[in-house]
This record gives sequence, C-alpha cells and structure tokens, in this order.
Amino acid sequence: MKKWISLLMAAGFALLLCGCMNAAQLKDRTIIKMVGVDLVDGEFVLSMLQFSPQLQSGQEAAAATLVVQTRGRSVSEAVDGLSQYSGNEVFLGNASFLVVGRSAAQQGLESVLGYFNANHEVSPELYVAMAENTAEEVIRTQSEQDSSATQLKTLIEQGQKNGLLGRPALKDVINRLQSDKAEPYLPLVTTEELTDGKKVLKIAGMAIFKEGKFLDNLSIEQTRGVLWATDELKRAVMTVNYGEEKEALASVELTDSESQVKVSMEDGKPVLLLEIRTEGSVLEATFPSGGGVGMEQLGEIQIEVSSQIKDTVRQTVDKVFFEKKSDIFRYSEFIKKYEPDYWKANQENFEQVIDDCRIEIYVDCLIDHPGLEAKHSR
Repeated sequence: MKKWISLLMAAGFALLLCGCMNAAQLKDRTIIKMVGVDLVDGEFVLSMLQFSPQLQSGQEAAAATLVVQTRGRSVSEAVDGLSQYSGNEVFLGNASFLVVGRSAAQQGLESVLGYFNANHEVSPELYVAMAENTAEEVIRTQSEQDSSATQLKTLIEQGQKNGLLGRPALKDVINRLQSDKAEPYLPLVTTEELTDGKKVLKIAGMAIFKEGKFLDNLSIEQTRGVLWATDELKRAVMTVNYGEEKEALASVELTDSESQVKVSMEDGKPVLLLEIRTEGSVLEATFPSGGGVGMEQLGEIQIEVSSQIKDTVRQTVDKVFFEKKSDIFRYSEFIKKYEPDYWKANQENFEQVIDDCRIEIYVDCLIDHPGLEAKHSR
C-alpha cells in the first residue's frame, strides 16, 4: 500500500513540475536562425534572420526567411522589440550564429554577449564571430546566399578543420571574459563581391581583444601563429625552400600538432617555454631540374618547417602579447598555476608582468612521408 501511495505522490509531483515551464507552440514563436549586433548612435541594432514555419509546403525556400531589424538601449530590449512584428514570442534555441559588428565590439563584448549567455534557450555552442565592418552586412549576405543559414556555420567549421580559426563557441568566449587577465578572440568575417556581382562570406583572420573590447585584426598567417601557441591548430599547409641554394620547393601538410606551456622563474621573472610538436607529410615538391624529395632531404625540410613555424609564432606573440599587451594566449593562467606566489604579488600590474616575461619557443617537426622520391641529380 505504501508503495502505491509513493508512486502516486511521485506522479503528482511530476505533473506539478511540468507545469512550471511555459509551453509555446511552434506557430506562436518567432524562430531566429542568426543574430547580428551593431551599435548605432548609442543603441543596439539587431539584424535577425527569421524563419517562418507558417509557410505552406512547396513554397520557395528563400521565402521562408527574412531579415528583420530592431533597436534598443540594450540587447534584450532590441530582441523584445521583434515581437511587435507578429506578437509572437521570440525563440533563440535554433540560432546557430551570432555576429558582432565592429562598433559593438569596440564598446565591449560583455554588453553584447551577456543577454545570450543568460538566455537558457541559447546553446553554449552558439558560434560567435566578428564582422570586419557591420554585422548587418554579414547577415544580409548570408540571407541572399543561403536561406537555411548554414553557409556561415559551414565556413567556420571548415575554417577550424583547415587551421584558419580557433574555438568560436559562446562558452569559450565567456570563459575568457570571466578570466582574471586572459582575453577572448573571435573569427573575423568579411564579405567579398565576385565578378558576377554576388557577395560571398570570407574568413579574413582573427579579431583580438583587450579588457573585452576590440583591439586589432590579425592576418591569416598571424592567426595560425595564435593557434599553434594555444594548441588549437588542426591542419596547416606550409611551403618552404630548401637545398644548398634554396632552389627546391616543398609543400608540407601538417595534420597533428600539439603545444604545451611550462613556466619557471629566473632572476625573479617568469620564463615561459612554449613547446610545439607537429607531424606531417610532403604534398608536393619541385626542383629546377625535376624530380622530388628523397629520404635524405626530409631532415632539411623538417628544419625549414620548424623554423618557419617558430618565426610565425614569435612574430605573433611579440605583436599581441608584448606590444599590444593582450593575453589571448592565456599565459596569465599558466603563471598563476605554476608560480602562484609571484602571481599573487604582481597580478595587479599585469602589463609589468608582461614586460618581465621571457618566452622561449621550441618547435619539433616530424615528416614521415617524403612524397615522390627524387630521380634526377641536382
């Protein structure tokens, strides 16, 4: 008897719990696929790619989406303004992308991302990128090219696989914003007009931040320098010259890269050792007299690849960390972890900590496949 009473009570509680959530049918919701945030005259301007489930089957796919704009003193006020178009509740659970315009990024990411981070419907895996100019331009280009809102998502996913950008998820950006000194970075997206007049989206590099505000752009090559330094590079293709007179050319595909940072103290100042290990194979090789790569040349190619990686990372670290004083590499967290006493005594003057740091870079490259073996003498 007690068992049946317990089961009935549990069922009753379950029904009560179900009633705690407000249910809304699909037809009563305005479904948003992408959001662009710009700042105009002190107000947030949201350009949203809206999907309309009320359309009958058989209609053109392009007609199922439209770009709507709203304004507000805050992001939440601007989102709420969308209900004026239809009276429906705004649903962001299907949103796949958030684009931050340059003007909004200059004001700071916290004021832009706070609403989306707090909204329980928004996935922490929501992709976040920065527009080279306005977010509206990116959203409208996406709408014209692909009404299913997948072009930009595919661009970012393929960019990750090909070593063009790092982790752009909302949760990763928020984690960096909440860190003591580490800074976020975002993929930089731009539009480009083709010869037929159509516009397409393109990855233009990386946007870096300081104190949560947009600081500068990095090129694709500098972006790879960041990704090598932060252990986020999945693939890269490099071309190097080698031979006695550097007359030979080899293109190498690197598909397995790992990076780690160690911290020690020397004369009371932090020394960071960045170790990068990468593996790959020769895709293509050319010589003035023909032929390809022999096993005896692999060692020389490995040295040239290692040197080029080291130079790229060094130039990027010098520009971003030492010159711009932005810790997108999370070196502050490594110092805090391995040298807590030093960090506690110096964290309030982080720019001086940066000046005190010395960063040593070690690169080890292994190429295990030579490609076409040489047949001609050189």
